[in-house]
Amino acid sequence: MAETYLDRAARLAREVQPYVPGATLEEAARRATGGGPRIAKLSSNESPLGPSPLAVAAIRERARHAHYYPSASAPELGAAIARYARVRPEQVVVGGGSSTLMHAIVAAFTTAGGEIISVAPSFAVYGEVAAIHARAPITVPLREEDFGLDLLRLRAAITPRTQLIFLARPNNPTSTLISIAELEAVAELADDVGALVVSDEAYMEFAEAPARETALMVLRGGQPRWPNVLVTRTFSKAFGLADLRLGYAIGTPDTARYLRLANVKWPTGALGQAAALAALRDRRHLARTLAVVAEGRAWLAQKFARLGFAVAPRPQGNFIMVDVGSRGWTAPDFAAAVFRAARVVVRGDFSDRHVRISIGRPSENRRLLAAVRQLLESGPGRG
Repeated sequence: MAETYLDRAARLAREVQPYVPGATLEEAARRATGGGPRIAKLSSNESPLGPSPLAVAAIRERARHAHYYPSASAPELGAAIARYARVRPEQVVVGGGSSTLMHAIVAAFTTAGGEIISVAPSFAVYGEVAAIHARAPITVPLREEDFGLDLLRLRAAITPRTQLIFLARPNNPTSTLISIAELEAVAELADDVGALVVSDEAYMEFAEAPARETALMVLRGGQPRWPNVLVTRTFSKAFGLADLRLGYAIGTPDTARYLRLANVKWPTGALGQAAALAALRDRRHLARTLAVVAEGRAWLAQKFARLGFAVAPRPQGNFIMVDVGSRGWTAPDFAAAVFRAARVVVRGDFSDRHVRISIGRPSENRRLLAAVRQLLESGPGRG
């Protein structure tokens, strides 16, 4: 019998390791027992302050027109993003979240059998997208001592079959930042084999010096230093619009032109476009969000270190990664104990010993620390 469509699809079950998102607020609520405070969701790197009031108002206003098709190219939003990023509008491609754009990037710039490199630990969607498109996912371990990029290992992993390299900057889940100098070194290595480098900057707004560390620096001007670099960003994190699925990519005009051809026909809705435009206008809300995260990140990292936990150095995202194994816990047990003690959700399912903790409002951060102190008094495995 000839191979069927199901036979061809069956490879996905063998080859794809699906990324497992963190629990939603509703899922966490179903896990909770008894009374207690409102659940603090510090597990999915969401904005602690939520969306801009201007964005919420734009959603309400636009909802009356939800029966109309949106603009497929989102020119007004693309122009606003270009102003925000200080690039030309023809360099911008709007999409349904940066993770959705990654499928278009793989479709546009790689071919079957090509290799796609990412580092580990990092955002697992890179390997998932590679496998879905029948590309070979290659992972290069970060340095164990500081979760920094190991350029020697990366250089050794690059072959003539390498077509794409994903680098999360800041990296998820470590919250560390591959420097712009290291990114340029990777771009040079990639250029030797004709590969594209994607700087996934979902969390760049939260970095200590985003203007100096963004890969947009190498794409500005008439002759970009490294035209084989593409930047992806999102409205899910700093702008608090995760539910609307809005992202964008910035490259050279040529890179953007080809990416548009691979992108889905209606990548975003008009409701989302209106919300994103409003969010970009509300610089005050963005500044408040970044300030709350910066203060909370420094406070949490310091408090965990004082309690004897090893924290990944110089966190730059809106989260920190904590080695709970350094205090005798496994990551899943620690996450479960914190939830039981304080109804605080942290991410403990990606590592045996590391948890990822999103920065919340000050009251949520304090509640988490109080629970951790209580658990330490009880001892690992109890509480």
